[in-house]
Amino acid sequence: MKKGIIAAVFVGLSSMQVQALEDSNVGVGVNYGLLSGPTLEINYVISPMLQVRGSFSSGMGMSGHQKEDNIDYKVDQDGGINRIAFDYHPFAGNFFVSAGYAQNNVKFDMNAFSNGETVTLGNEDFVTKNANLNGKAEWDNGATLTLGWGHSPAKGWGGMVEFGAIFTGATKVNLSGTGEISKNGTDYNLASDPTALQALREEEKKIQDDVSSVDVFPIVQLGLNYRF
Repeated sequence: MKKGIIAAVFVGLSSMQVQALEDSNVGVGVNYGLLSGPTLEINYVISPMLQVRGSFSSGMGMSGHQKEDNIDYKVDQDGGINRIAFDYHPFAGNFFVSAGYAQNNVKFDMNAFSNGETVTLGNEDFVTKNANLNGKAEWDNGATLTLGWGHSPAKGWGGMVEFGAIFTGATKVNLSGTGEISKNGTDYNLASDPTALQALREEEKKIQDDVSSVDVFPIVQLGLNYRF
């Protein structure tokens, strides 16, 4: 439903741009943002003090490692952030404050392989047997609030810098696995055994508790724009 609302707003914005081309009220921009990565923006001036802006991004594509309970996860970030925002220029100049809504596609994929190592899942220690652990952390869409400079030249080229936040809500974590874990000589299949699945749910909760405070994403954007 939320994605449908975002799509409908962007369609409406696109239809406004056709008329705007004749009025020279439309602008385009390219910038780079923290988490959002490469971003294309389209904006439309409603008045000297107000404009509406749509942003489409592809994500940064970061990779790294994170160790949890003796499990070495390879972590990959994927997904961008699409936004619709209204920029208010209180002095009809370059400074603006902005409020809007973001379709947040950012997620972190966690993958780990372990064989013959002792790891902690939940509150118990197990020995792994060709075990693959796969996790995902993701967030909801949310409201945005930013302030910045630029992005509204009267005509021609201009610069833009923007700082703020997306209020995403708490992190959602999902953890699954394949292969086996062993305890006291008994093997448990990670994909189907109730004992293994319970251990995964407990570990999933521990990770979720560790990252539950991450409920706001920073917005840091820097780029160029052009007003027709």
